[in-house]
Amino acid sequence: MRFPYFQLEKDNFAPIIPLKILGREGWITFEAYIDSGASFSIFNIDRAEILGIHPKREEKIYLTVGDGGLLEVYIHRLQVELSDLRFMAQIGFSYQLGIGFNLLGRKSFFEHFRICFDDKKRFVEVYNIM
Repeated sequence: MRFPYFQLEKDNFAPIIPLKILGREGWITFEAYIDSGASFSIFNIDRAEILGIHPKREEKIYLTVGDGGLLEVYIHRLQVELSDLRFMAQIGFSYQLGIGFNLLGRKSFFEHFRICFDDKKRFVEVYNIM
């Protein structure tokens, strides 16, 4: 699967891809930044509300972010679909996510796929290795 980079600003492109998550009302498509430096996938708390999930009912963990601060995250196991592949993934939801997009981290995603970034040509390729 090849995904073109998403244009954030005039000369700023990022590997943001679509994926579906199964919520109470069915499959919902979200976009997320593939972040090889993130241990967990983290979505803004309002995505949990869209999915019909009560975020605080699951395990709470604290993750250290780049500036050394702690991010409170509620981890959920959810069914996810990327292209035609469906699998269970750990997705965290946080009130404190201070960026404007969701993050796809290594846990539950990188173990299912080989991911190749081509910054020069501005695309990312995702290969199923399951």
